[in-house]
Amino acid sequence: MKRHAMLLLLCLMATSCNTIGQQQAKETADLNSTLTALGYDAVALPSTAFGPGSLVTSAKGTGFSPPLKLTYLCRPDFTHAPPPIVDPAATQTASRSLSTSLSLDPGTLTKMGLGASLNYVDSVTLELTDVTVEQLALDDLHHIRSTLGPDCQAILADFSSRSLAYQTQQAIRADVTYSIQMKMGASAEAKGLVLKALLAAFGGSIQSNQELSASGKGLFYGLVLTKV
Repeated sequence: MKRHAMLLLLCLMATSCNTIGQQQAKETADLNSTLTALGYDAVALPSTAFGPGSLVTSAKGTGFSPPLKLTYLCRPDFTHAPPPIVDPAATQTASRSLSTSLSLDPGTLTKMGLGASLNYVDSVTLELTDVTVEQLALDDLHHIRSTLGPDCQAILADFSSRSLAYQTQQAIRADVTYSIQMKMGASAEAKGLVLKALLAAFGGSIQSNQELSASGKGLFYGLVLTKV
């Protein structure tokens, strides 16, 4: 009987430890990995750019491996994209996966401009709210391409012939608050460097205290691109 009770106690302890470990892993899930699991390519610097309908290519030398660093092939005001469609089911799935504290990996932090300041940073987490999945139908994308002016048409044809032209079909959009916890004893100068990097990466509202934070509204975090 005692042996049975001991085995039961060990099982309960193991289950508890596994549950705690899973909760901790979920609380600090990596943003890019979460986006990949949802079927999206993460962008290097979240912004309001490159939403559905945008005609894009990769910034020189960066390629198309996520996190993406993109540039426009045609000005957005020349593409006349219709209002995007919000996908309720995909929005619910994305919200469920992203409604937790998420961490940023070192590669993303470097692309945010924090590479030189990483020695002063203890952790970076973000909270996403108002998550939506926006998309355009395939006929919308075709209509955008067919109504371009001659300059855009020529540029698109050139990049398409080299398999370098893409169009955004779907995107995850959200409001965000980033929190950067400085290491104990970080100097005012180090704090200033991190704050400067935050301003360069996000603009918007920056709050400066022991835990630096930055916020942004309506930023695109993950994209689904179609080759043109």
